[in-house]
Amino acid sequence: MVDLIGESSHNQIENVSAEEMDELLVDSDGNDVEDLLLNSIGSIGRVNFVGLSVDAAKKYVFSDLDVAYAFYNAFGRVNGFSIRKFKVGRSEIDKRILWQTFVCSRQGYRIFRGVDETNRKRAPKPETRCGCVAQMQVHIDVGRDWWYTTLFQNEHNHELVPPTLSRMLRSQRRMTDQEIQRMNDMRDAGIPTTQIYMHFAEQSGGFENVRFQRKDMYNQIEKQRQLMESDVTETLKYLKKRKKLDPKFYWSYEVDNNGVFRHLIWMDGKSRVDFEVFGDVMAFDATYKKNKYKFPLVVFSGVNHHLQTIVFGSAIVADEGEGTYIWLLQRFVEAMNGKRPNAVITDGAKAMKLAIEKVFPDAHHRLCGWHLLRNATANVSNPKFTQQFRKCMLGDYEIDEFEERWVSMVNSFGVKDMEWVETTYGIKDMWATAHMRGKFFAGLRTTSRCEALHSQVARFVKSGYSIKEFLHHFRRWMGLLRNNEAEADYYTSYGYPIMQTQVQALERSGASVYTREVFYLFRSLLLKASSVIIVDWRETSCSVNYDVRKYCELTRKWVVSYWPGSSEFRCSCQRMESFGIPCVHIIRLLIYLQITELPESLILKRWTMKAKEAHIRLEQQGSLVGDRSYESRIAAMNDELEGLPFAACGDLGDFKDVMEWVRNKKAELFAKHEKNREGSSKSAGEKFKTRTDAISKEAGDKKKKRRIRCRRCNGIGHNRRNCRRGDDHNQMESGDGGGPEDDDDWSSQTSEEGIEEMDFDVTIGNQKGKYR
Repeated sequence: MVDLIGESSHNQIENVSAEEMDELLVDSDGNDVEDLLLNSIGSIGRVNFVGLSVDAAKKYVFSDLDVAYAFYNAFGRVNGFSIRKFKVGRSEIDKRILWQTFVCSRQGYRIFRGVDETNRKRAPKPETRCGCVAQMQVHIDVGRDWWYTTLFQNEHNHELVPPTLSRMLRSQRRMTDQEIQRMNDMRDAGIPTTQIYMHFAEQSGGFENVRFQRKDMYNQIEKQRQLMESDVTETLKYLKKRKKLDPKFYWSYEVDNNGVFRHLIWMDGKSRVDFEVFGDVMAFDATYKKNKYKFPLVVFSGVNHHLQTIVFGSAIVADEGEGTYIWLLQRFVEAMNGKRPNAVITDGAKAMKLAIEKVFPDAHHRLCGWHLLRNATANVSNPKFTQQFRKCMLGDYEIDEFEERWVSMVNSFGVKDMEWVETTYGIKDMWATAHMRGKFFAGLRTTSRCEALHSQVARFVKSGYSIKEFLHHFRRWMGLLRNNEAEADYYTSYGYPIMQTQVQALERSGASVYTREVFYLFRSLLLKASSVIIVDWRETSCSVNYDVRKYCELTRKWVVSYWPGSSEFRCSCQRMESFGIPCVHIIRLLIYLQITELPESLILKRWTMKAKEAHIRLEQQGSLVGDRSYESRIAAMNDELEGLPFAACGDLGDFKDVMEWVRNKKAELFAKHEKNREGSSKSAGEKFKTRTDAISKEAGDKKKKRRIRCRRCNGIGHNRRNCRRGDDHNQMESGDGGGPEDDDDWSSQTSEEGIEEMDFDVTIGNQKGKYR
């Protein structure tokens, strides 16, 4: 005789004799029970649940508890109710499960705690528990090692869900491992969750055929996040993986004395190469709300040879103090092997200014023109003043002319003694073109490129992303940005521009040297060359000086110096030094001298098609292929698998063979990678907290301790196990399935027994109420 422990909440289960058990294991026609044995979840598909009677349902036996649960769940789907696991009985000797009860999900009653509070932020959820007594209890046949039904009640005290809506019942909704993996892959590609759900519906033939809802997808995403280690630890693992794929990948972080994460800076190998070529001018700015911690994002950017914005490095910081920017710039110099930019453009923040003076003492610091105009509008509040200030800032004046215009402007508007005006004038060498003549800024006068970068990043990252998720999606955006450069490289090398000027030899020379975008600028200067004329020239011991004026305008003169021996040209406007392309005055002299090819002295390599030639050669030799080789393998695998589903699904046998091979291979590879991941997790060793981690812990310490409440009588100060009203019930010796309310420290239970005795929501495998 089998020793059974426990009892049903509504019906006493008596000991079953060997003769009675044999009768249970033979159907009414005398067939052996093996004909009714369900040995897998897939075998449940051969059972016709439509109109299945209670007596017929009790004849089936099951190879394990999972099959028994799936059987009752399928019965519930057809009949319109959801189920959940309830009580469990164990052996006193080895704690082996001997019987299990499955109940209707509307069994029992809810404890109304805090429903009447007036300061609720959310309305209470609808009541779903109504004391339904429908249930199924299975016992184990120890000798035959299968499970049979000893109790099957199908009486419900509530309305059942119609068959068209039964797919929405909680126990019917579940995501398979393959569906979760597909969802994660599409999320990694930046597809919103709602669109992923619509994709599943499209592939399944309609929403009615999808076995889960959007809420289940959000629950699964949150569950995966909670199963992860701390955000910073996961981030460090991600960065180490990037370092393994890209040997030139650089990253550094800083924590405070309490181990709380504060700053992170990173850049890959291509960013470091870009800085080596185009790092003479750099702009950086901070933006907010790009991650769930609201940490500012700082992007270091520049301009490449296609006049496109490129990223030299990025950082996430806890604050924008002077010490923070000093740390960032020091790490940046370290990553770039000591190289510093010649010019820096910022929005004028004081912390940035002080940090640049200490770390980049030789760099010329330029203030953003847009921010200056905004400050002029805010401080003077006169549109006409702002217009005149803009002319002073951007006008191509000589220093004497600038000073005259400035004095005239401040006197006419009566703002000479205004503090902002005096302060701004004191730093005129940081914003006035007249005082920055000859300083190379690659055409940058504002941080608008930084603002544009921030708006583009917002298309790929969301404010709720963790740091690791942010890094992943930020890298996706970087890929798109670099693809634009690859396209520009292609259009520069493919085809040849049509000549449009009267000096085609000089135009053709520029087309053969410059990238397509820079050539268009050069050609516009060729077209403007006819607007200036050479009016005089003077010869010195080693050079010839030419006076150039605008046509029919003799008020201003530019002097272009020419050294015949070295073919060097220099103009008093200094636009060649400021931008790197010959000015219209020099071009006019080239035409005058009938020079048909651009001299080397007028070609700045950073604007040419061969600006990155040496580094591309190194990359082809394999010094920078770490990351690309991984991506190339992925692309090659996708190409090879293209068309396989169509070929394998044509025949049922081929389909089964291919599916079995894919499952086995996936399981083998996933197990291998999981083992490697666990090894790297142990080797990482470092555990850090984010700032919000520390805040939440501190808030948790102050949180009021929850009072114990009985789930049977709703009384305070005891639980259901020692409730006096339970004397007329036979309690289970192994525990009675108490839920979280039974114990004040229920969340700390980790033993297998403690978890199994809880009231489970088996749909998603978590304790009741956590992910709904």
